[in-house]
Amino acid sequence: MQWGRLYPTHSPVSSAAFDITLLTVLLRNICGLGPPADGWDRLPLATDISIADDIARVKYYRNTVYGHASQAFVDDISFSAYWQEIREALVRLGGAHLRAEIDNLEHDCMDPDVEEHYSELMKQWKKDDDSIKDKLEEIESKKNIVNFRDTIDKIEIEMKEVKEKLSSLTASAEKSGQEGDLRDTTEKIEIKMNEVLERLSSLTTTVEKSTNEGSLDKMRGEMAEMDSELKEVKEKLCTLTAPVGESKGEGVFDPTELINGIRQLYKTREGWLSPFPWCEEFQFFLGNIFTRLKVVRRKKTRGEITDVFVDMSSILDPYEECSAPRTVLIEGEPGMGKTTYCKKYAYDWATKQQAPQGCGSTAFKVVLLLKCRDIHSDVWEAIDDQLLPLGIDEKVKQQFFQFIRENQSSILLILDGLDELPSGKLSMFSKLIEGRELPRCHIVATARHQAGKEVRKCCDALLQIEGFTEEHVKGFVTKYFKERTDLATKLSQRMSRDKNLREIAANPLNTALLCLLCEEFEGTLPESRAQLYLDMVECVLRRYRKRKGLLETSEDLTNHYKPQLNHLGKVALNGLLDDRLDFNESELRNHAKDLTEFGFLSVQPGGSKLRQTLHYAFLHKSFQEFFAAFFICSQIESKEMKPEELVSVRYFVEPKQILLFSCGILAMKCNEQVVALVKSLTNEVNKNEGRGAKIVLEAINECKREKSDFHSHLSKSFGTGLNLTNLDLSYNGISAAGATCIAEAIKVNKTLTNLYLRNNGISAAGATCIAEAIKVNKTLTNLDLSYNVISAAGATCIAEAIKVNKKLTNLDLSLNGISAAGATCIAEAIKVNKTLTNLYLRNNVISAAGATCIAEAIKVNKTLTNLDLSYNGISAAGATCIAEAIKVNKTLTNLDLSYNVISAAGATCIAEAIKVNKALTNLYLRGNRIRAAGAICIAEAIKVNKTLTNLDLSYNGISDAGATCIAEAIKVNKTLTNLDLRNNGISDAGATCIAEAMRVNRTLTNLYLRNNGISAAGATCIAEAIKVNCNTEFPDH
Repeated sequence: MQWGRLYPTHSPVSSAAFDITLLTVLLRNICGLGPPADGWDRLPLATDISIADDIARVKYYRNTVYGHASQAFVDDISFSAYWQEIREALVRLGGAHLRAEIDNLEHDCMDPDVEEHYSELMKQWKKDDDSIKDKLEEIESKKNIVNFRDTIDKIEIEMKEVKEKLSSLTASAEKSGQEGDLRDTTEKIEIKMNEVLERLSSLTTTVEKSTNEGSLDKMRGEMAEMDSELKEVKEKLCTLTAPVGESKGEGVFDPTELINGIRQLYKTREGWLSPFPWCEEFQFFLGNIFTRLKVVRRKKTRGEITDVFVDMSSILDPYEECSAPRTVLIEGEPGMGKTTYCKKYAYDWATKQQAPQGCGSTAFKVVLLLKCRDIHSDVWEAIDDQLLPLGIDEKVKQQFFQFIRENQSSILLILDGLDELPSGKLSMFSKLIEGRELPRCHIVATARHQAGKEVRKCCDALLQIEGFTEEHVKGFVTKYFKERTDLATKLSQRMSRDKNLREIAANPLNTALLCLLCEEFEGTLPESRAQLYLDMVECVLRRYRKRKGLLETSEDLTNHYKPQLNHLGKVALNGLLDDRLDFNESELRNHAKDLTEFGFLSVQPGGSKLRQTLHYAFLHKSFQEFFAAFFICSQIESKEMKPEELVSVRYFVEPKQILLFSCGILAMKCNEQVVALVKSLTNEVNKNEGRGAKIVLEAINECKREKSDFHSHLSKSFGTGLNLTNLDLSYNGISAAGATCIAEAIKVNKTLTNLYLRNNGISAAGATCIAEAIKVNKTLTNLDLSYNVISAAGATCIAEAIKVNKKLTNLDLSLNGISAAGATCIAEAIKVNKTLTNLYLRNNVISAAGATCIAEAIKVNKTLTNLDLSYNGISAAGATCIAEAIKVNKTLTNLDLSYNVISAAGATCIAEAIKVNKALTNLYLRGNRIRAAGAICIAEAIKVNKTLTNLDLSYNGISDAGATCIAEAIKVNKTLTNLDLRNNGISDAGATCIAEAMRVNRTLTNLYLRNNGISAAGATCIAEAIKVNCNTEFPDH
């Protein structure tokens, strides 16, 4: 699909030809980039700023904000936030010297060459749009007049029917002797009908003359009034005919009263959500809650989520896998809004809100919303228990049930929370969904994924409910703080770098809570998660006291209400141990009154007449984890539990979150217990050969306090207890904070020899701490800091460290945004360093200037054997300096200059150098545009070189001319064992020369020729050569 993008036709450059996905694929493969922590398709954390992260960031914003946007505009606040992140990413990718040009992009036109054309085109569109609008208004006006005439005709017909029934009623009353009882009523009906007829006649005349919208609006109002009056007349007439009409049999049941009762119940019970009892003024009207659905296709795609969004009014509409869905299963994680969605659907039916398209709720005569947690028998008892009036007559109830059976296709049954059905009931309701009972009734069921698996096979359509996306969260925050944009910016920035807050905000109600807290604390939310949640608790308790009219106090309210909170924590912990996210009122025991009123729990009224207890759930699972940790810390404080028990299997239900919360809470109260906990965690890391080290670092970071070095003390405790020789923390996103902890640890550690910190978002600040540590560390020999963002500043600090370090032999600083300035400092360091043997600077931006400094250093360095400078933008000038250096260097055996821009000129200098060099065995010049001229010089060099065994000239466009010279060289070369000539535009002519060389060469063992222009004829020549030379293999053929 992408070939057209790779090789476009000759035409003016336009943004229409951009393909960010293709560009990302090319960059990550050509440059050898590892994936970001969250993959290539998600927005990285704000703290993740490696090259891979920034490429993923640009791709995400290009697709989300522009390429795949559902709207053609972005508000100013959102644009400002987007641009700030995009700009910084572009600066990091392109270099600080491009900042001014990148800043100009904020206001520049995307396609300046055709801007004027687009401007004229927009003017023409505006003109055409106005013309079309006028025509549409004219058509709409005519259409309205036609509709008015149709409505008038309809009302006239209904009036005639009413008059006939009225005459029949009067005649019937005269025969039965009830004329006196009805005369007054019928006279009133006749007067009302005459009034309607007069207004109808007047309106008919007005319609014929009217053309403007204003008069049409007035007529719409009059028409609505007449329609309402006519309905009133018809209802009165029906009331009158009921006792005397022959047509109304004694056994006919009218469900209108019961249905209206159910509507009223939904309006009262389901219309509003009050998520925070401590903030009565903060309520959600259901009509303003946004929830979106995604269709999950089954069978063919095995339940994979698609990108098809489903409107609430069309969940029962036909789709490609089912032409007439009867049963729909809506799945979702806890707290994602499944119940809210059901309440909204029932509320829309109750208020008769018809959606603009699709089969909406108003298409059904009755919508029966049943809460599965309150079902104790079958569906009929549940309808009676949850929806019908108290004390309903048994006969009326059975008649209503019969009405449901006889009108199944007009009934919608909503089963909310299949996973909450009492034990043993799921199979009964599976049969209902299968259609073995009420087979024509429409059914919508909700469930968590685990319970959903049991009934998926029975359902015609599978949907997945999702809460707020990150974009919706930003929009909600912007609306909430529309008068305090500074707070909107602060909260958005905090959430962009805090994955946990983003997860919490996926639930719309939790987003509102975060907004409330941000407002409470003027935008300064604590960095420590434990402190953040403690502040949330304090905020909730303060507002609770305010609502109760209790006196303000400076006392720590978490301590004041500690008995209640401890009990809540115990319930939370037991729930996590039993894998439960909700519980009933009895578990709260004598604290039920306070705990249900605090506001930490989402109260779920069952509305059951059989079971009077309520069920509760935490606002988010993280709140349950926090209170579980609060309880554990109280147990540790009171000596009922030892810190090391927290590391046991029993409390590792959700080890990371409970552990982090516990560390943070304990650090505010007792240092000694936290030290004991960290020691226990370190022992676990030792037992598991390094696994779990990231959790220890996060736990230590949770213990940070202002004006205290306690976390530093904990880091050293971790380092002292660590008895491993290898620790791999790569791809863990530890960032600068984690790097600071590990730096303190290796200052005192006596065993670690290999430390891998690849791709962790470590900045210059983190690198500075690592540098200070390796100045004093006496054991570390291998340090991998590749794929981070230490920049020149961090590289400078590392350079100062290796000037004094006496142990480090391997240092990898690849892909770190190190410029020429950073390379200069490193060069100065390796002039004096006596231990470093392997230095990797791949994928930086050292350029020719940095390469020149490195070259000067390797002229005097006596230990470096392996130097990787690939992907650094080194030009011919830089290559010339490198060449001069390897003429005199006696230790370097491996030199990688791949994917620079040394060209033929640089290759010529390198060639001259390897003619005299006596140490180099491996030389990589892949992707350097050396062309035939450069290859010819290299060929001359390997004719006389006596040490080179491995030469990579792939992706250089050397053509047949270059290949011919290389062939002549390998006829006489006696040391080369591996030669890579892939992707060089070599045709049969070049292949023939190489084949001739292979007939006489006896040392080459591997020759790579893939992706050239060699046809069958050239391949035949090589095949013939192989018959003669059995030493050489073609690994890629």
